[in-house]
Amino acid sequence: MQYVRTLRNYFLTIIVIFIISLAAGYCYPLYFPAEATASFEDMSRMFEWITTIHPMLIMLAIFANNALKSFAALLLGLGFGIIPVLFVASNGFIVGLVVNLLNKTEGLLFIAAAIVPHGIIEIPMILLSAAIGLRLGHLMFSAIKGETIDIKYEVKKSVMFYLHWIMPILFISALIECFITPSVILVVL
Repeated sequence: MQYVRTLRNYFLTIIVIFIISLAAGYCYPLYFPAEATASFEDMSRMFEWITTIHPMLIMLAIFANNALKSFAALLLGLGFGIIPVLFVASNGFIVGLVVNLLNKTEGLLFIAAAIVPHGIIEIPMILLSAAIGLRLGHLMFSAIKGETIDIKYEVKKSVMFYLHWIMPILFISALIECFITPSVILVVL
């Protein structure tokens, strides 16, 4: 818990970035409808293949994607926290864009059913990984400025936290996304 307390301000910063980018993504189709629709169609085509494989493989693909990208955002935060910020901003923008476009065709209830069951734990874990990356970037900057900081120890502590908490919870989230979320969507439909 002490480690989590050190992340508080970084986590709040990441949440603000996510909310701003979410709003920007949601507003994007209002100003650029053709580009937004084209982007959405490109994303849909990019993930078409996933519907043709076994649900267990889908779950593993989702888990691997979320786990690897979250871990990369954490470690690449050593580059002064730039990558975690870009990672969160781009993901927030995409979610906002998708929510806007799906709202027109499917409605908010469908969107909630498609996101909330797994997103309620997945999104905070991804944001927490980015917050750790942002913290590592800040510590790296402080070390370069001359402060005495054991970066190797901080990275080790961050990776251990990721492996013990974030990664297992992302696995649970992937299970929910593959085996519970579809049932919730069917109930809503």
